[in-house]
Amino acid sequence: MEGTRGRRDCAEANHSRKSPSSLGRRGRLPGIGCLVVVTGLQLATLDLILTAARRRMPNTEFEFPNRITTRRSSSSDAELVVTRRLFRQIEHEGGFVATWQSDGQRFGLPDSLRKLLLDGRTAVIAAPSEVVDELRGIGADLRVIRLTCRLDAALASLTPRACLRRIVGPRLARRLEARSLAPRTDVIPYAGDIPSAIQALTDRMARLEHELLSLASTPPPQAGSQTPTKGIRGRRASATAAAL
Repeated sequence: MEGTRGRRDCAEANHSRKSPSSLGRRGRLPGIGCLVVVTGLQLATLDLILTAARRRMPNTEFEFPNRITTRRSSSSDAELVVTRRLFRQIEHEGGFVATWQSDGQRFGLPDSLRKLLLDGRTAVIAAPSEVVDELRGIGADLRVIRLTCRLDAALASLTPRACLRRIVGPRLARRLEARSLAPRTDVIPYAGDIPSAIQALTDRMARLEHELLSLASTPPPQAGSQTPTKGIRGRRASATAAAL
């Protein structure tokens, strides 16, 4: 009895570690948050487009964290202005997950972004394309939305990734892209003006949110639902041996 109870207690403890009672918001496990990087245009233009798209989605659960900059002339709602000395201090203490420089000014994404992703949230930021490589290790799901005019989008359809999607289909292509180290990149064409870019980004973010919510609501496969093929083969072998 004591041995049976001991094995039962160990099984319950292992089950409690694998199946936590609180999975966080919308059933997501910690550490699988999604980081969406909007790129393709100048940073000030991206801020304008992203702010307008966010206002068109008042009920979204996406997070839009601010970045830190030394640019005092900034009028963007997405930036927090600090002195160069304070920026260097934050950088020295490891308070940034990524930094870059443009036009003599420093920009950085605060380490609080990492906590959002560890909590299973989805964060949307605007950043230059060269920062994407620095963000690969921050979250489990890194996605890039690249805004581009229709002419550039036509050229993008000739890239190896686009050709792969046409050959194997979008579903298999997404599986192959998920196994690769490169982040998923969506090229979003627009007519060349700001209103069309705002509409294109709003539509893409709405579809992405629906996709992520569908993934979060899908229950994981149960271990007990798998067919015990090994046991069936064993019984078949025993029956064959008995018949002989």
